[in-house]
Amino acid sequence: MELLSMPTVSVVIPTYNSAALLRGAIQSVLSQTYSDLEVVVVDDGSDDNTESVVHSFGDRVSYVKQDNKGAGAARNHGIKRSRGKYVAFLDADDLWLPGKLAEQIPLLDQDPEIGLVYSDWSVVPERGEVEPSYLRNRPAASGYVFDDLVQCGFILVSGTVVRRSCLADVGYFDETLSIAQDYDLWLRICYRWKVALVNKSLAIKRNRDGNLSSNLPKTGAERILLFEKALKEFSDMAPRSRRLVRRQLALNYWDMGYLYFERMLLKEARKNFMSSLSHDWTNGRALGYLAASYLPAPVLRVARVVKRAIV
Repeated sequence: MELLSMPTVSVVIPTYNSAALLRGAIQSVLSQTYSDLEVVVVDDGSDDNTESVVHSFGDRVSYVKQDNKGAGAARNHGIKRSRGKYVAFLDADDLWLPGKLAEQIPLLDQDPEIGLVYSDWSVVPERGEVEPSYLRNRPAASGYVFDDLVQCGFILVSGTVVRRSCLADVGYFDETLSIAQDYDLWLRICYRWKVALVNKSLAIKRNRDGNLSSNLPKTGAERILLFEKALKEFSDMAPRSRRLVRRQLALNYWDMGYLYFERMLLKEARKNFMSSLSHDWTNGRALGYLAASYLPAPVLRVARVVKRAIV
């Protein structure tokens, strides 16, 4: 029996009811100038024509179906079913430029201390103007970038290629998270491994209205879980890194408190403002709004009307 050769790169594409966009994503992988790859599409319980779209590419693409468990579980399934030395991720509604892998793989080949290579990307919204470079004004960098990443998320799932041994070291996507699962994994990688940036827009993110990241309360709550988890998992964190993580917790608790405050859910707002202050007692905004949350509701409503009229 002829043994199948092991590809250098495994491309994992999770998808859920995205058949209309999936074809373009797959084609952008098959159009890569770097060809030593396999493509694994993990169908996360779709009820559209996803399967027929995948099968239309023949044996160039592997199809795996699972019950609906979320993108993290689908990516993890794809990692386990794939064989490459490196694993690249592409969301079904995103695209790659033809030279993406050819730009990234040599960096992994040249330096075994690099666990992940990422790139810049452009953003194409359903409405509005195209953003040609997402990272242009962000602190993206190469090397040991944990502290930078804590302060600003600058790694896109669809822009990454990860060394398989790095995933074996730090673990896979946390399936308990639905929004912050990628940020969580990048933090775990960057805490222990070097990363490398290809400072070119090599991926296209097609934003759709109503996606998970547009759910502000859910996003805020998961970011809090993310940074609380980091404090527990990285017990040997340097003092500066720990201060930066706690600063992010303070900011995210403030954001959650403000959301509740605007909705006049004052008990919940108060709890989050106090949590913000517990991580950063210098957060004057949290202190001010905490005090305001004890005012009678009719007074707060009048104050809000006056503030909006002034603004």
